Amino acid sequence: MTRASNIGVLAAVLVLAGCAPEAMNRVGHYAAPRRDIVSVQRVALLPLTNETDHPGTELGLTEELFQAVQACRLFHVLPVPADAARAADLPNVGTAPMTLTDLARLRSTLGADAVLAGAVTRWQPYPRMQMGLYLRLVDLRTGRVLWAVDHVWDTTDEHTQRRLRRFFCREAGEGTEPFGWELGTVSPRAFQKFVAHEATETLPCRPPDRTEVAAGKL
Repeated sequence: MTRASNIGVLAAVLVLAGCAPEAMNRVGHYAAPRRDIVSVQRVALLPLTNETDHPGTELGLTEELFQAVQACRLFHVLPVPADAARAADLPNVGTAPMTLTDLARLRSTLGADAVLAGAVTRWQPYPRMQMGLYLRLVDLRTGRVLWAVDHVWDTTDEHTQRRLRRFFCREAGEGTEPFGWELGTVSPRAFQKFVAHEATETLPCRPPDRTEVAAGKL
């Protein structure tokens, strides 16, 4: 599925769901039915590519995504270091469509059911902090996109500021003094942590209840 197709699917889902304007300010994403996502056992996380003029930005965000996705406990996450020998032999997918050859090569090399890949599409540290992320979870067995995120976070946006404040109050804990939640507007790494958290929050992170399994709801 191409990037444009993902955006089209997302827009259609939001319209059909009758989302209110407030909901439209949430993270743009697409998610397949939960049963399809939880069918994946092993996911390889490829190093993000960088489509900006700021080299190195993708490194911190890749690490934060690994921590955030792993915390979801949906599947076993296998990070592929950017300097690993096998990473150099893998297709550089980024935001490009994956071919059947790419899928076969990724599966045979990584030994995973699915791959999580994407790119930093925008990064502006000042005068206002902005970050764009394109991310997709692709089932290497079927070639199907199970989950995708395509969003730009802007610290001057009122809705983003509200969510940033909630994140640092509830999730970040200690270590943000003396800035408090505003650390996320001045620290690139803190902002990357927030972006990774918001992106993975669109995954069905809660482990299935026994009652759901028994009722066949998955």
